[in-house]
Amino acid sequence: MEIIIPKIQLPEYPCHGSKWFDVRECVDARTWRILGVKAMWMVDPKSVRNADLVREKTGAPTTINNWHFAKPGQTVYDSSGFRPIWDETGGLLSQHRRGCADDLKVRGMQPPQVLQIIMANLDEFLDAGLTTIEQVEYTRSWLHLDCRPKIDGLHPAHGILFVNP
Repeated sequence: MEIIIPKIQLPEYPCHGSKWFDVRECVDARTWRILGVKAMWMVDPKSVRNADLVREKTGAPTTINNWHFAKPGQTVYDSSGFRPIWDETGGLLSQHRRGCADDLKVRGMQPPQVLQIIMANLDEFLDAGLTTIEQVEYTRSWLHLDCRPKIDGLHPAHGILFVNP
């Protein structure tokens, strides 16, 4: 019996040392065209580490942006990581504008399932810098994670702050 090992596409330009995420997946196409690999400056390493943890803990392909590898007919994402000033998606003061937020799409899983995995491994995610998650009832096809700075009295002493978008 022949064992077939699926080919895993490794990132050409690993973002902050990620095993899974290319810097192009963390930024939009225009930012990439302007900065190239230096676009990594726009992305908080903690957000990449949390995306890596989601990929590792779920064992499933996870997407931030796919503008550089989407196939014809596939939904194209280009505003799910860092959002530059010319991007009209979301709020003007969104954590995406700071490069510390990602909207993750995990193949074969719904956001509540991904959230359960995060909560089961909470200490690892906290150690990686996760501080905030958008309520899953507002994010039906993605899970918003961010690593905004914690504020005493607003964020829980140990745990995640859940916010509305």
